[in-house]
Amino acid sequence: MESKEFCSCTDLNCPNHPTNHAKGCNLCILKCLKLGEIPSCFFNDISKEKPENGDYSYKGFANFVLKHNNKNNK
Repeated sequence: MESKEFCSCTDLNCPNHPTNHAKGCNLCILKCLKLGEIPSCFFNDISKEKPENGDYSYKGFANFVLKHNNKNNK
């Protein structure tokens, strides 16, 4: 399976999106690690809703999981 088939990111204009080069998810992951962020595909697996204030940080991801986990458990 090609990585672009796996990618759930909807930002096709991002230069790191796997459809824009032949390096798979590597560029996105490297960017996120450098910035202390979680790739958007992890958020998209939980909900199609975007994180509040564009917070892709580890803490933002934890809050996102808690928020959507509570919705799914009601």
